[in-house]
Amino acid sequence: MSLTALAACLLAGVPAFAEPSLAERRAITAYEQGVYVDQVKAIQAAAGYELPLDVQWNTIALPDQSANYAQDGFWTQIYFVPLQKALSAIAVDDMGKQALKAKLSKVVVRYDEATAPSSAYQDGVAFDGGVLNLNFRPFSNVDDVDARAEAIRKALEAKL
Repeated sequence: MSLTALAACLLAGVPAFAEPSLAERRAITAYEQGVYVDQVKAIQAAAGYELPLDVQWNTIALPDQSANYAQDGFWTQIYFVPLQKALSAIAVDDMGKQALKAKLSKVVVRYDEATAPSSAYQDGVAFDGGVLNLNFRPFSNVDDVDARAEAIRKALEAKL
């Protein structure tokens, strides 16, 4: 979505992202009930506590891409594996685990086309008020798992 289209949507009071189609909703549900369950378990195990995740599915569900949602490179390697790796790196000892539990209350996963970085991943990570926001483009630079994890780790460690 272009900035002009986004601005027009905001001025008109229209959501910038349309509701997912039936096929997209089915694919999201299949992912939530399959791959996502294991990802949440891995993330919470890495954190050492039941860390709430708020996945804004309607923003990360790209139109006409529902057949790709289950691919590792669509969401799993973009959001969830990097998050798990970053949390594992921080929670390597009791000090890290305690810092996470004390200061990280929630993770929000979303995609905003106007602000998501293509490769400067630190620009897609914000940690404020106990909430970690991840804003990466789905299905892009799939092999940059470690770079995303590093950006997440650095953002967290700076404020833990």
